[in-house]
Amino acid sequence: MTTDIALALQPHYSDFQVDKRILLSGHSHQAWPNVAKNGVLECYQDAALHVDDKWSNAFAKAQRVKDFYGALLGEGDAEITLGASTHELLLRFLSDLNCFKQPTSRAVKIVTTDGEFHSMRRQLNRFKQLNMHIEVVPVAPSETLAQRLIDKIDAQTDAVMISAVFYGTSEIFRDVGTVAQHAHTLNVPCLVDTYHALNVVPFDINGWQLEQAFIVSGGYKYCQAGEGNCMMRIPKGYNGSPIITGWYAEFSALDQAPGQVGYGLGSSAFDGATYDPSSHYRAAAVFDFFTEQQLTPEKLRAINQQQIAQLKNGIAAVPKLAEAFTLAPHPLENNGGFLALTTKSASQWVAKLHECGIQTDSRGSQLRLGPAPYISEAQINQALNTMEDIVGQLA
Repeated sequence: MTTDIALALQPHYSDFQVDKRILLSGHSHQAWPNVAKNGVLECYQDAALHVDDKWSNAFAKAQRVKDFYGALLGEGDAEITLGASTHELLLRFLSDLNCFKQPTSRAVKIVTTDGEFHSMRRQLNRFKQLNMHIEVVPVAPSETLAQRLIDKIDAQTDAVMISAVFYGTSEIFRDVGTVAQHAHTLNVPCLVDTYHALNVVPFDINGWQLEQAFIVSGGYKYCQAGEGNCMMRIPKGYNGSPIITGWYAEFSALDQAPGQVGYGLGSSAFDGATYDPSSHYRAAAVFDFFTEQQLTPEKLRAINQQQIAQLKNGIAAVPKLAEAFTLAPHPLENNGGFLALTTKSASQWVAKLHECGIQTDSRGSQLRLGPAPYISEAQINQALNTMEDIVGQLA
């Protein structure tokens, strides 16, 4: 099935030459279908034709992006605000915390893990340097992570910031909802990063028990929408007043008196400011393509699981490769969209594979192999054969 789908899809990605090179970097940056170019051109044409009146068209594209994300979350009427990056959205979330709006003498306390993506990790580490209390809970052993996080959350906690799939190991955090629910019982805001889940791991807010959670994600990875397409879902019924606030947040703030800073309800309170709309035109074209090709999260999950199994089994079947890497202990069904391989030579593997026309990446001691629906079984086998050739050089 995987090869049939890949070969059918590859012509739609000819601009990225997915049939001529092996892009095992799908967990970081997936190729864009050719229709993405049409979206960019449409944005230009709307600007040229309508000048400043283009914004009604641009906002319609933004709504298409929101609708797609809402569908992926299993929440068709989700309260969603958009941003250029998850970091931008994290700042809006953080600036809405009471500890910053109404400071007290005690230190700010945020509970997180050591498996978070760079944008969150770096910002929280900077807070730590400012003598804030950043409680970093080790992910391993993952089977006890939920309880260990819960043990750190108390009435003095200002926020919990964790992931649904850990970006280093690709392990799905099945109990993330248990943590979020516990935080909610203490009136502690919980933000969940789903960037490595949406559109590769079927996701449903109710099923994951994340009804009361803030959720961030984006289109750079498994949604194939490129840069500038990140989103934050706001819990229903929540009305914030973030300190970092763009003028778009005034659009639905009725009867605002001069000098006041009013906020709309729900997600509108977290809206930003003037932006480059080409990202949303591009994303809307890609999301329409996904719909036309019936590339549902369930179908993409089935493809990805076959590809991960092929990579994992292929490495285990070659003694030299099996000896060179340590595979993560979690089972295939708890694996996200990429395969993480532990090796002291991770960065050297990336360089050697790149020389052979195979794109991957590494994070510390983790070599990460990220397939995509346009990657065929033959291409994965070619990558495995190349790895077998390389392993002797790095021994």
